[in-house]
Amino acid sequence: MQRPMAIVGVATAVVLLAGCSGNGDKSDSKPESGGSATAPSAPTAASFDPPKAFVAMSAFGVERTAKDNAYTLQAGMVGQTSLIAGLTGVTGRDIAAHVTPWTAPSAAASTTETLDVTAPMGVQLDGKDVVAIAYVQNDKGQGTQKAKGQVVFQWLNATDGKKVAEVTADLTPALGAGQGGDNVVSQAYDAATGQIVVGVGAAGEEAAKKGGEVFTVYADPKTQKSTVIPFVTPAGVLNGVVAGAKGSNQEGAADGTIVIADGTTGKITKQTPTKQDYLNAAGSGSKGAYLASNSYVGNDKYDNALYSVDIASGAVVQTKSQVVDEQVSTFTCWGDQAKAVVCTSGESGGKEIIGFDDTTGKKTWGYTDKSASRVIPAVTAAFHGIVYAQTEAQPVLMDAATGADVPTGTPASSSKPSAGSTSADGAPSQGNDPASANGSDMSLYNGKLKSPTAVTRYGGAYLQAPSGSNYDLQSILIALAPTA
Repeated sequence: MQRPMAIVGVATAVVLLAGCSGNGDKSDSKPESGGSATAPSAPTAASFDPPKAFVAMSAFGVERTAKDNAYTLQAGMVGQTSLIAGLTGVTGRDIAAHVTPWTAPSAAASTTETLDVTAPMGVQLDGKDVVAIAYVQNDKGQGTQKAKGQVVFQWLNATDGKKVAEVTADLTPALGAGQGGDNVVSQAYDAATGQIVVGVGAAGEEAAKKGGEVFTVYADPKTQKSTVIPFVTPAGVLNGVVAGAKGSNQEGAADGTIVIADGTTGKITKQTPTKQDYLNAAGSGSKGAYLASNSYVGNDKYDNALYSVDIASGAVVQTKSQVVDEQVSTFTCWGDQAKAVVCTSGESGGKEIIGFDDTTGKKTWGYTDKSASRVIPAVTAAFHGIVYAQTEAQPVLMDAATGADVPTGTPASSSKPSAGSTSADGAPSQGNDPASANGSDMSLYNGKLKSPTAVTRYGGAYLQAPSGSNYDLQSILIALAPTA
């Protein structure tokens, strides 16, 4: 059985930051009016030392709006900044609530309708932590300007939200006037270059005929150029090279062919047939892209498989699923930003979990729901050798390279403190201050720590459903600081 992730009382957060503020990294952001004069940072951590226990540091209420809902809102974490992204834009908040939050809107014009948004992605540009995000939009046009579909890519300084770069991909040349996308089907990014690929579902029959049911949109912050690649569902990008699967054509026929494309030109440079009817983008690691397939082979048996694709060379490794007596509809994969990738048959755990060496693309460990001694957790994130996951009972940690449970010590109480309460040694606990600073309200935290959906060396973040009578809130962003 998995060992639970260590849960630490909220009061620990005050001691944690106070003990590290003397030699921690300092934020280079300048607070707005009303902000503090200095910006204490989260504890400094080694670049490859993943957090193994967390404390709930801040809780930010996300107000209910007519545009966003529980399905469009997504949490993120880049550097020391926790993020909430939706159709209206992205908001960044220092995990300790020491700095005034920033917001970057999704659209500059009132005639632009945002249809979908990617999850926030963390990249490095010129040595700085940058938030990368993309929006699928419909520009309704005005004056002499015709309506058009577009995908807007933004790269934002994680500290202050200022734009580092922005690219608007006009879909008109590829799909036709007034034709555009509908939703984000897949997304991938290259953390070192900031390049992004987004798989976009076509909006309507005319767009589908010209771009396929799913098409790829690539963007590069350095060149500030974009490319639309029809009939391709992207699964990964690395140094300008896109890996994905050939999609449906205008006749609606599916093609289970893995493709490598030049992101700058959109030209397909390599094709590898898989003899499968269809391939779904599952995720990517630091070097490889991962695609999933399934097909019925007869006698109540299914061929469920995962394909790892070395993005640089196009080399493909097939891994057969251990599940053969039923169809596995899809896999979702998480790269740990180092050397490992973990995949599960669905975001909620499902039938099987598989670990890969991202360097070779080969399976290193795995088991199914029929395992006698272990359950398949719902993986939420992976970071530098650690898999973060949730079981029905509690958060757990696993070794990304071996699948072994990672011990984190005996969990402590995580009850929610009352305002102005004190700890056992008489020190003030986290009640009104700094819990209420810059929008944080720890009274919103339900006291039940969950596995983060985004992790950096400085902490993590996840969304919590509002409780009680908080009808004005759509969600609550919980920001976590590491304790181990």
